[in-house]
Amino acid sequence: MKTIRIAIFGLGVVGSHVIKLLEKNSYKLNDANFKIVAIGAKNKNKKRNFNIKRYNWIKNYQELSKNEKPDLIIETIGGTGSYINNLYKYCIDNEISLITANKAQLAEKGHSFFGNFDKKNLFLGYEAAVLGAVPVVRGIEQSILPSKVNAIYGIFNGTTNYIISQMYENKISFQDSLNQAIKNGFAEQDSSADLSGRDASHKLVLLSSLSFGHKFKFADMGFNGIENVKLIDLEQGLKLGYKLKLVSISERQKNKFYSSVAPCFVPENSLVANTNFEENVISLEGDDFLKTSLVGKGAGGYPTATSIISDLKKFSVRNPDHGVFQIKYSNMSKATFYDQSLRKRPYYIRMSVLNKVGVLKSIANLFAQKSISIKSLIQLNTSNDKVVPIVIISDATDIDKINHVIKNLKKSSFLKKEISVIRIEEHIG
Repeated sequence: MKTIRIAIFGLGVVGSHVIKLLEKNSYKLNDANFKIVAIGAKNKNKKRNFNIKRYNWIKNYQELSKNEKPDLIIETIGGTGSYINNLYKYCIDNEISLITANKAQLAEKGHSFFGNFDKKNLFLGYEAAVLGAVPVVRGIEQSILPSKVNAIYGIFNGTTNYIISQMYENKISFQDSLNQAIKNGFAEQDSSADLSGRDASHKLVLLSSLSFGHKFKFADMGFNGIENVKLIDLEQGLKLGYKLKLVSISERQKNKFYSSVAPCFVPENSLVANTNFEENVISLEGDDFLKTSLVGKGAGGYPTATSIISDLKKFSVRNPDHGVFQIKYSNMSKATFYDQSLRKRPYYIRMSVLNKVGVLKSIANLFAQKSISIKSLIQLNTSNDKVVPIVIISDATDIDKINHVIKNLKKSSFLKKEISVIRIEEHIG
């Protein structure tokens, strides 16, 4: 029975849970033993859920040369700084495989090292970097590929989904829901990466690269967050048969792509609409398999640690000829994106305008100038007889035309307060 030597760097919630799982189960997977030869973190004196005296503590990866060389390093430190960059370079230079939960490093800088891992036939496991305990990487590799994937979409961030779900359930504002999420441990004090859509976009880069077999770069991805989501829009959307979610989408059209992370309305009876709180969901559509979906916990120490254990199992039986994305990175072509004007969707637009004769006609004219049909116009109840809130649902159109209308609305004398614009993804199931 072979022994696989492991070093673990980063002993926060996730890293500590990995050690607890290895201790609890005395893992012997696929006729292999796993031996922890070294551990390390920023603070040795921090209280943890395991006895660090049982292990060889080292200050950093550079001290590995003084110890038994690992076959594999598990990295749960996070971030994209020089220490992480040098750790990844150390793995490549010393032919050490890597399992990581670091989605930011992979998505933002992976294009600079994926090829080197492939070239040296090193394993790079990233199941824990995408959807927590949802086995999406394994599912795509084993059950989907080599079938052609045409679209992936879903909810890729548990924090934002928790916040939106609470807004619906408790009828509270975004800020109140964020505060509650922090109190309940579902959001960090600084949750900017989650709230802005950046975290979900990191995951979309990795899942798009795997699903489509093309090189997606974070710099090419567009993302918007939920910071400006208002309870009134959630409530109005429900009346129209929609629920709002932070939706991640990548689609293929004739080998060109569209990728987006943004708050969108989806049909209220869809799987995405009914995936709530900290749960994540991903759906994939393709020529051969039509549609398949996975739902599960998207974050947390234990769920993420189980994904790392899953990658350990994969490492013990891996095929070294497979690249990071099941294709050698050097053989993958760069993803190119089609013109957004080709992608037409309905839009929800809420605004407050002066209650004067001719205002609605002026609004209709602005839409008509860009050949946008108004599907419905709803006047909301108000006690203010001078300013009227209205909601417009457009027919399917493209975002450039909508942005042109919004720009002209903001120049008008009749617009009061902000405009809320939300894309409607009616096809999402």
